[in-house]
Amino acid sequence: MARQLNSKVIVITGASSGIGAATAIQAAEAGMKVVLAARRADRLQAVADQIHAAGGESLVIPTDVARDDDVAQLTDRTLESFGRIDAMLANAGYGFLNAVDATSDDAHRRIFETNYWGTVRCVRSVIPIMQQQRSGHILIVSSIVGRIGLPYHAAYSATKSAQDTLAMGLRVELAFDQIDVSCVYPVTTDTEFFEVSASIGRREPGQVHAPGKFVQSPQTVARAIMRCLRKPKPEVWPAPLLRWGAGLALLMPRLTQRSLVRHAKKDRKRLPPPHHDATAS
Repeated sequence: MARQLNSKVIVITGASSGIGAATAIQAAEAGMKVVLAARRADRLQAVADQIHAAGGESLVIPTDVARDDDVAQLTDRTLESFGRIDAMLANAGYGFLNAVDATSDDAHRRIFETNYWGTVRCVRSVIPIMQQQRSGHILIVSSIVGRIGLPYHAAYSATKSAQDTLAMGLRVELAFDQIDVSCVYPVTTDTEFFEVSASIGRREPGQVHAPGKFVQSPQTVARAIMRCLRKPKPEVWPAPLLRWGAGLALLMPRLTQRSLVRHAKKDRKRLPPPHHDATAS
């Protein structure tokens, strides 16, 4: 039986754009109370205005998931306003294009601080609340590259793989508390991810480097997330056929490597000189 979402409270990180914003709007349309979290307050407010114009309810809480105090404030203010947290969508993150040997230790640590440790902070902050409620749903936005690491996006892929296995372990640990844990695996999504990647990794601005059939809209991913909120399941694949593709890739590593080498030749031409470091802004 599908769960009723009306009046349920969902916290969404990375809600200022892309998948987070699209999910926030659809969650509000379903009657959920939406807490919008990200670093850019003005962009959050724009999403909130759209929700309010349609008659929905939202709360804007500027948050940097790389900061302990920000995440603590996020959950505290949510409880003050709504009294509970029914779902957490850990979606905040970024990527960059660069070779592993040209990426500084600092850049590598910082992407983990946001993508992986940011997820851990958010998850830890809501677990006691959901345990007390004896209900809750944690959703972690990973990526297909968490299963198949991309060349020149190895640092980003590693953070997505870490999220993937984190979700697997949590799913069993929290089952005893009636808390569902789902992991979302988008393919290339048409968002500002590529603009950010360009500013950090020196790629051509706004380039979506993937065949059109492998590019999804954030609204498509959001619809898959909403279906999971209504009927929780361990894994969410907005492009279901690619789940089988990821499985086959792991079964045929030599063929997968050949395919990735062809892909890497295109990216290699766009890389900065080896002595440059990719740095996050």
